[in-house]
Amino acid sequence: MAPKRKSDVSTLELEAETSFKENLDSGELQVAPAKKKARVDDADAASSSSTGKAKPKAVVRWQDVELEKNADGSGVPVYDLPGDVRRKIRALMSTPGFKVTHWLEEIGRVNSNSYNRFMKAKDKYDGASNGTYYCAYVYFEKVRIAAGKPKSAGRKKNEKEYPKGFLS
Repeated sequence: MAPKRKSDVSTLELEAETSFKENLDSGELQVAPAKKKARVDDADAASSSSTGKAKPKAVVRWQDVELEKNADGSGVPVYDLPGDVRRKIRALMSTPGFKVTHWLEEIGRVNSNSYNRFMKAKDKYDGASNGTYYCAYVYFEKVRIAAGKPKSAGRKKNEKEYPKGFLS
């Protein structure tokens, strides 16, 4: 128990000193057990490498992914319909903590008015000329590649029908 007053400290020190001397005289010196240390992640990685397990791959950021450009260097060929991109955006919006304004800034400084106009379009082909469509497509393509996911069936079909993409 901690002392309540400064004057109590001196009496506690004296009591501890006398009990220590008594234990020394009787030959019963008690040593406190060594404290156990928690494992560190590096130790786990070192022990797992000796068992033959491979280390997990480093996480790839979507910003670091490079996409193939068109033959003329004009940009990335787009193979998803605007309706598909809107569906992916709505799914992204349902994730907790997602902020549209931060996302629009990251994908290419897209204006929020342009984004709203793109999202209000009804038909699956509407909004193809909007800048949000291209920037969001590039974002989702980079995320797909960074996650190591395969191409969708619709995407493969569109690649066969439009080898240069929709916007060329």
